[in-house]
Amino acid sequence: MSKQAKEQETPQPAAAPDELQSLKGQLLRLQADFENAKKRWLKNQADAQESAAAEVIRPFLEIMDDFERALAAPGGKGESFRAGMEMIGRRIADLLESFGVRPIETVGRQFDPNCHEAVAHEETDQAPENTVLKELRRGYRMNHRVLRPAAVQIASAPAESKTSNEATEEGGE
Repeated sequence: MSKQAKEQETPQPAAAPDELQSLKGQLLRLQADFENAKKRWLKNQADAQESAAAEVIRPFLEIMDDFERALAAPGGKGESFRAGMEMIGRRIADLLESFGVRPIETVGRQFDPNCHEAVAHEETDQAPENTVLKELRRGYRMNHRVLRPAAVQIASAPAESKTSNEATEEGGE
């Protein structure tokens, strides 16, 4: 068999335009899937690091509570003791802030069950219902995650006000 005859017998691959387009489409989808998987992995890594940091930070919150209670205690042991306590408290607060930890704002704010824990109610007409009146234990947030909710006292409507509101609503129907 001559060389020319062999070339005629061996079929030359002829890529059909439709098949070529299909393969290009598959390649693009695979590339997009890979990029999406990579982004998900990076986000999961960042979340895992933030969770690990949160576990490290939580014990510091108890120390901050102790310092705040010591500073609020009447009497104290002189101005130098107080100045030292304030310095340590500031250093711990700065350390927490360097990790993205910030106190949750409470007093005067509307109660938010996502970041506040209502541990007491006070009937009052001096503030709108469900307004935080007093912070009993400071809460903290790290970036957008609540590390510990703030324990708060919230306003509730006085009993006679509730009764008159209910009577008004029933009479108005």
